[in-house]
Amino acid sequence: MRVALFTTCLAEALAPRALKAAVLVLEHCGVAPEVPLAQTCCGQPLLSNGLPNDGAKLAQRMCEIFAPYDAVVTPSGSCCSVVREKYAGLFAEGSRERANANVLAAKTFEFIEFLETQLKIDPTTLKPKDCSANARCATLTCHDACHLRGLHRHGCTAPFLRSAGCGTVRDLPDMSQCCGFGGMFSTQFPEVSSALGDEKLAHFTSTGAAVLVASDTGCAAHLAGLAHRKGVAIRVISPAEAIAESLGLLAREVTSANASTEAAMHPKNGTEVG
Repeated sequence: MRVALFTTCLAEALAPRALKAAVLVLEHCGVAPEVPLAQTCCGQPLLSNGLPNDGAKLAQRMCEIFAPYDAVVTPSGSCCSVVREKYAGLFAEGSRERANANVLAAKTFEFIEFLETQLKIDPTTLKPKDCSANARCATLTCHDACHLRGLHRHGCTAPFLRSAGCGTVRDLPDMSQCCGFGGMFSTQFPEVSSALGDEKLAHFTSTGAAVLVASDTGCAAHLAGLAHRKGVAIRVISPAEAIAESLGLLAREVTSANASTEAAMHPKNGTEVG
Protein backbone atom coordinates (compact mmCIF):
# COMPACT_ATOMS: atom_id res chain seq x y z
CA MET A 1 0.00 0.00 0.00
CA ARG A 2 1.35 3.40 -1.00
CA VAL A 3 0.61 5.93 1.74
CA ALA A 4 0.99 9.71 1.66
CA LEU A 5 1.28 11.98 4.69
CA PHE A 6 -0.91 15.06 4.33
CA THR A 7 1.06 17.43 6.54
CA THR A 8 -1.31 20.46 6.67
CA CYS A 9 -0.25 24.10 6.85
CA LEU A 10 -0.50 24.50 10.62
CA ALA A 11 1.39 21.32 11.43
CA GLU A 12 4.22 22.29 9.10
CA ALA A 13 4.44 25.73 10.70
CA LEU A 14 3.74 24.96 14.35
CA ALA A 15 4.02 21.22 14.95
CA PRO A 16 6.74 19.58 12.84
CA ARG A 17 7.41 17.24 15.75
CA ALA A 18 3.89 15.84 15.39
CA LEU A 19 4.62 15.06 11.74
CA LYS A 20 7.90 13.37 12.66
CA ALA A 21 6.06 11.30 15.26
CA ALA A 22 3.42 10.29 12.71
CA VAL A 23 6.12 9.02 10.35
CA LEU A 24 7.89 7.12 13.13
CA VAL A 25 4.72 5.42 14.33
CA LEU A 26 3.62 4.51 10.81
CA GLU A 27 7.04 3.02 10.12
CA HIS A 28 6.80 1.10 13.39
CA CYS A 29 3.51 -0.31 12.10
CA GLY A 30 5.08 -1.40 8.82
CA VAL A 31 4.11 1.54 6.62
CA ALA A 32 6.62 3.74 4.79
CA PRO A 33 4.76 7.04 4.30
CA GLU A 34 5.69 9.44 1.53
CA VAL A 35 5.45 13.21 1.82
CA PRO A 36 4.46 14.84 -1.50
CA LEU A 37 6.38 18.10 -1.60
CA ALA A 38 3.86 19.78 -3.90
CA GLN A 39 1.09 19.73 -1.30
CA THR A 40 -0.14 23.06 0.05
CA CYS A 41 -3.25 24.24 1.89
CA CYS A 42 -6.37 22.10 1.59
CA GLY A 43 -8.49 25.24 1.22
CA GLN A 44 -10.19 25.20 4.59
CA PRO A 45 -9.55 28.92 5.35
CA LEU A 46 -11.04 29.88 2.00
CA LEU A 47 -14.13 27.77 2.56
CA SER A 48 -14.51 29.16 6.09
CA ASN A 49 -14.50 32.66 4.67
CA GLY A 50 -17.15 31.98 2.03
CA LEU A 51 -14.87 31.60 -0.99
CA PRO A 52 -15.92 28.25 -2.48
CA ASN A 53 -14.59 28.95 -5.97
CA ASP A 54 -11.10 29.62 -4.64
CA GLY A 55 -11.39 26.64 -2.33
CA ALA A 56 -12.36 24.45 -5.27
CA LYS A 57 -9.10 25.32 -7.04
CA LEU A 58 -7.08 24.04 -4.10
CA ALA A 59 -9.33 21.00 -3.79
CA GLN A 60 -8.63 20.12 -7.44
CA ARG A 61 -4.93 20.49 -6.81
CA MET A 62 -5.12 18.23 -3.77
CA CYS A 63 -6.91 15.58 -5.81
CA GLU A 64 -4.15 15.67 -8.42
CA ILE A 65 -1.29 15.56 -5.92
CA PHE A 66 -2.65 12.62 -3.96
CA ALA A 67 -4.01 10.67 -6.94
CA PRO A 68 -1.07 8.19 -7.06
CA TYR A 69 -1.57 7.05 -3.46
CA ASP A 70 -3.72 4.30 -1.99
CA ALA A 71 -4.27 6.18 1.27
CA VAL A 72 -3.72 9.67 2.66
CA VAL A 73 -3.08 10.13 6.38
CA THR A 74 -3.15 13.40 8.30
CA PRO A 75 -2.75 14.39 11.96
CA SER A 76 -5.44 17.04 11.52
CA GLY A 77 -9.05 16.09 12.13
CA SER A 78 -10.29 19.38 10.68
CA CYS A 79 -8.36 19.15 7.42
CA CYS A 80 -9.43 15.53 7.06
CA SER A 81 -13.06 16.53 7.53
CA VAL A 82 -12.78 19.21 4.83
CA VAL A 83 -11.59 16.62 2.32
CA ARG A 84 -14.19 14.08 3.36
CA GLU A 85 -17.19 16.35 3.89
CA LYS A 86 -16.68 19.45 1.75
CA TYR A 87 -14.74 18.64 -1.39
CA ALA A 88 -17.36 16.79 -3.41
CA GLY A 89 -19.92 19.55 -2.89
CA LEU A 90 -17.61 22.09 -4.53
CA PHE A 91 -18.10 20.50 -7.94
CA ALA A 92 -21.06 19.79 -10.20
CA GLU A 93 -22.77 16.44 -9.85
CA GLY A 94 -21.53 14.02 -12.48
CA SER A 95 -18.38 16.01 -13.21
CA ARG A 96 -14.89 14.51 -13.39
CA GLU A 97 -13.79 16.87 -10.62
CA ARG A 98 -16.51 15.62 -8.29
CA ALA A 99 -15.58 12.01 -9.01
CA ASN A 100 -11.95 12.78 -8.20
CA ALA A 101 -13.01 14.48 -4.98
CA ASN A 102 -15.00 11.42 -3.94
CA VAL A 103 -12.01 9.20 -4.63
CA LEU A 104 -9.76 11.35 -2.44
CA ALA A 105 -12.37 11.54 0.30
CA ALA A 106 -12.68 7.76 0.43
CA LYS A 107 -8.97 7.26 1.00
CA THR A 108 -8.21 10.13 3.40
CA PHE A 109 -7.97 9.35 7.12
CA GLU A 110 -7.17 11.02 10.41
CA PHE A 111 -4.06 9.50 12.02
CA ILE A 112 -5.64 7.40 14.80
CA GLU A 113 -8.48 6.45 12.47
CA PHE A 114 -5.96 5.12 9.94
CA LEU A 115 -4.19 3.00 12.54
CA GLU A 116 -7.43 1.60 13.88
CA THR A 117 -9.63 1.14 10.82
CA GLN A 118 -7.22 0.69 7.94
CA LEU A 119 -4.13 -0.93 9.43
CA LYS A 120 -6.33 -2.79 11.93
CA ILE A 121 -3.79 -2.12 14.66
CA ASP A 122 -4.71 -3.62 18.03
CA PRO A 123 -3.62 -0.77 20.33
CA THR A 124 -2.56 -3.22 23.02
CA THR A 125 0.25 -4.33 20.70
CA LEU A 126 1.69 -0.81 20.96
CA LYS A 127 2.17 -1.02 24.72
CA PRO A 128 5.77 -0.28 25.75
CA LYS A 129 7.67 -3.22 27.22
CA ASP A 130 9.05 -1.09 30.03
CA CYS A 131 7.18 1.83 31.54
CA SER A 132 9.22 2.33 34.68
CA ALA A 133 11.83 4.99 35.31
CA ASN A 134 12.01 6.58 31.86
CA ALA A 135 9.08 8.95 32.42
CA ARG A 136 7.27 7.71 29.33
CA CYS A 137 4.15 6.94 31.29
CA ALA A 138 2.77 10.43 31.82
CA THR A 139 -0.65 11.32 33.12
CA LEU A 140 -2.60 12.71 30.21
CA THR A 141 -6.04 13.68 29.02
CA CYS A 142 -7.41 14.11 25.51
CA HIS A 143 -9.24 16.83 23.62
CA ASP A 144 -10.78 15.82 20.30
CA ALA A 145 -11.36 18.54 17.73
CA CYS A 146 -14.99 19.31 16.89
CA HIS A 147 -14.39 18.35 13.25
CA LEU A 148 -13.92 14.72 14.26
CA ARG A 149 -17.69 14.52 14.74
CA GLY A 150 -18.24 14.57 11.01
CA LEU A 151 -15.81 11.69 10.68
CA HIS A 152 -17.63 9.80 13.45
CA ARG A 153 -14.34 9.78 15.38
CA HIS A 154 -15.05 12.21 18.21
CA GLY A 155 -14.10 10.55 21.49
CA CYS A 156 -11.98 7.83 19.86
CA THR A 157 -8.52 9.15 20.73
CA ALA A 158 -8.52 8.58 24.49
CA PRO A 159 -9.65 4.91 24.35
CA PHE A 160 -6.97 4.12 21.76
CA LEU A 161 -4.19 5.78 23.75
CA ARG A 162 -5.39 4.14 26.95
CA SER A 163 -5.32 0.70 25.35
CA ALA A 164 -1.91 1.48 23.83
CA GLY A 165 -0.48 2.09 27.29
CA CYS A 166 0.53 5.66 26.53
CA GLY A 167 0.13 6.57 30.18
CA THR A 168 -2.60 7.15 32.71
CA VAL A 169 -5.39 8.56 30.56
CA ARG A 170 -7.92 10.60 32.48
CA ASP A 171 -11.26 11.68 31.06
CA LEU A 172 -11.53 15.38 30.20
CA PRO A 173 -14.73 16.89 31.64
CA ASP A 174 -17.10 18.20 28.99
CA MET A 175 -14.72 17.06 26.26
CA SER A 176 -17.44 17.60 23.65
CA GLN A 177 -17.27 21.37 24.12
CA CYS A 178 -15.31 23.38 21.54
CA CYS A 179 -11.93 24.70 22.72
CA GLY A 180 -12.68 28.03 21.06
CA PHE A 181 -10.21 27.86 18.17
CA GLY A 182 -12.67 27.18 15.37
CA GLY A 183 -10.35 28.31 12.58
CA MET A 184 -11.31 31.83 11.49
CA PHE A 185 -13.78 32.04 14.39
CA SER A 186 -10.88 32.63 16.76
CA THR A 187 -9.84 35.80 14.91
CA GLN A 188 -13.35 37.06 14.21
CA PHE A 189 -14.66 36.54 17.76
CA PRO A 190 -11.53 36.59 19.96
CA GLU A 191 -13.36 37.29 23.23
CA VAL A 192 -15.67 34.30 22.80
CA SER A 193 -12.79 32.18 21.57
CA SER A 194 -10.67 32.98 24.61
CA ALA A 195 -13.56 32.42 27.02
CA LEU A 196 -14.13 28.93 25.60
CA GLY A 197 -10.41 28.25 25.78
CA ASP A 198 -10.31 29.31 29.42
CA GLU A 199 -13.09 26.86 30.23
CA LYS A 200 -11.22 24.08 28.43
CA LEU A 201 -8.05 24.86 30.41
CA ALA A 202 -10.03 24.77 33.64
CA HIS A 203 -11.33 21.32 32.72
CA PHE A 204 -7.78 20.23 31.95
CA THR A 205 -6.52 21.49 35.30
CA SER A 206 -9.29 19.63 37.12
CA THR A 207 -8.00 16.29 35.80
CA GLY A 208 -4.59 16.69 37.40
CA ALA A 209 -2.99 15.55 34.13
CA ALA A 210 0.38 16.89 33.01
CA VAL A 211 -0.20 16.43 29.29
CA LEU A 212 -3.04 17.42 26.97
CA VAL A 213 -3.28 15.37 23.78
CA ALA A 214 -5.04 17.42 21.10
CA SER A 215 -6.17 15.83 17.84
CA ASP A 216 -5.76 19.03 15.82
CA THR A 217 -2.86 21.47 15.55
CA GLY A 218 -5.17 24.48 15.68
CA CYS A 219 -6.70 23.37 18.97
CA ALA A 220 -3.24 22.62 20.36
CA ALA A 221 -1.82 26.03 19.40
CA HIS A 222 -4.83 27.90 20.75
CA LEU A 223 -4.80 26.15 24.13
CA ALA A 224 -1.01 26.25 24.49
CA GLY A 225 -0.98 29.98 23.82
CA LEU A 226 -3.70 30.69 26.37
CA ALA A 227 -2.01 28.48 28.94
CA HIS A 228 1.29 30.28 28.44
CA ARG A 229 -0.31 33.64 29.13
CA LYS A 230 -2.19 32.43 32.17
CA GLY A 231 0.67 30.47 33.69
CA VAL A 232 -1.12 27.13 33.43
CA ALA A 233 1.36 24.26 33.52
CA ILE A 234 0.51 22.19 30.47
CA ARG A 235 2.29 20.25 27.78
CA VAL A 236 0.28 19.94 24.56
CA ILE A 237 1.12 17.14 22.11
CA SER A 238 -0.51 15.21 19.28
CA PRO A 239 -1.78 11.61 19.46
CA ALA A 240 1.14 10.56 17.25
CA GLU A 241 3.61 12.09 19.71
CA ALA A 242 1.93 10.34 22.63
CA ILE A 243 2.35 6.97 20.93
CA ALA A 244 5.87 7.66 19.65
CA GLU A 245 7.05 8.74 23.09
CA SER A 246 5.43 5.76 24.76
CA LEU A 247 7.19 3.38 22.37
CA GLY A 248 10.51 5.16 22.83
CA LEU A 249 10.60 6.21 19.18
CA LEU A 250 10.74 9.86 20.16
CA ALA A 251 12.40 11.35 23.23
CA ARG A 252 9.97 12.97 25.60
CA GLU A 253 10.43 16.72 25.77
CA VAL A 254 11.10 17.96 29.28
CA THR A 255 10.12 21.57 28.57
CA SER A 256 6.68 22.94 27.82
CA ALA A 257 5.59 23.05 24.20
CA ASN A 258 3.96 26.41 24.85
CA ALA A 259 7.03 28.46 23.97
CA SER A 260 7.24 27.01 20.47
CA THR A 261 3.77 28.25 19.64
CA GLU A 262 4.19 31.70 21.18
CA ALA A 263 5.16 33.47 17.96
CA ALA A 264 2.01 32.29 16.20
CA MET A 265 -0.42 33.50 18.82
CA HIS A 266 -2.54 36.61 19.01
CA PRO A 267 -0.76 39.06 21.35
CA LYS A 268 -3.82 39.53 23.53
CA ASN A 269 -5.89 36.38 23.66
CA GLY A 270 -3.77 33.45 22.53
CA THR A 271 -5.64 32.56 19.41
CA GLU A 272 -3.79 31.49 16.28
CA VAL A 273 -3.82 34.05 13.51
CA GLY A 274 -1.88 32.45 10.68
